[in-house]
Amino acid sequence: MTTLASTLVNHYNNLFNERRDERSAHLPLAGSPILILGIVIAYLYFVLKFGPRYMANRKPYNLRSIIKVYNLFQVMANSILFLRISYNVFFQYNYFSFNCQLVDYSRSQRGMDEVFFSYAYFCLKLIDLVDTVFFVLRKKQSHVSFLHVYHHSLMVVTTFCGLVFVPGGHVLILGLWNTLVHAIMYFYYFLTSLGSSESSIWWKKHLTRLQLVQFLHIAFHFGRPLMMGGCKFPLFWLWYGFLQAIFVLALFLEFYLKAYSSKLKRN
Repeated sequence: MTTLASTLVNHYNNLFNERRDERSAHLPLAGSPILILGIVIAYLYFVLKFGPRYMANRKPYNLRSIIKVYNLFQVMANSILFLRISYNVFFQYNYFSFNCQLVDYSRSQRGMDEVFFSYAYFCLKLIDLVDTVFFVLRKKQSHVSFLHVYHHSLMVVTTFCGLVFVPGGHVLILGLWNTLVHAIMYFYYFLTSLGSSESSIWWKKHLTRLQLVQFLHIAFHFGRPLMMGGCKFPLFWLWYGFLQAIFVLALFLEFYLKAYSSKLKRN
């Protein structure tokens, strides 16, 4: 038991003390992974166990005003980050290679910009967890699906590890796609929070299609250097990005078929 514990401690120190990118170590919540795991565990416990039990004999909370502000914040924050990454990648430096883009670990302006993008994206994924809390407090437990909870919790852990080990490079496309989709998605949520009926927002179905295109392209983006070979970007992250994109694509496709094929049959 002592040997196992010391081995785990050595692996932890090797990963998160010796091999991590030191440029982000001083940032809030970007130091120890234990705190992030604690946040994710607390999130899972609240949305799956404590929250539903707490709300069982209570009326749903009226959170409309808070949700309006939250959705508007998400639209603005994701839009700004999307535009900032796009400007950096395609205009300011014009350096990105879709075949294989390595991480710039220097303290140059470009390298530090990518650390900032990675950290801002990680913070947005933490804020995304509030979505599920709203569902629970409004007694919308049916919205707390496996896809929703899996995707939200995994993205927090993934973006933290990305910030620590590969802040930028080939994974920038993930942030670019995701901030674009989330800006549109939260704008849709903002419209519904204003009282617009879901049926009156004609592009809801197309938003789901955009999400499918997102994961399809991300799978291709990470899979291409794996097939071509010769890319010095860490293979673990290429495989992780590729396999996760395929898995989440399958989950979203299943959701899309259930949500819309049944509606077509009824019509």
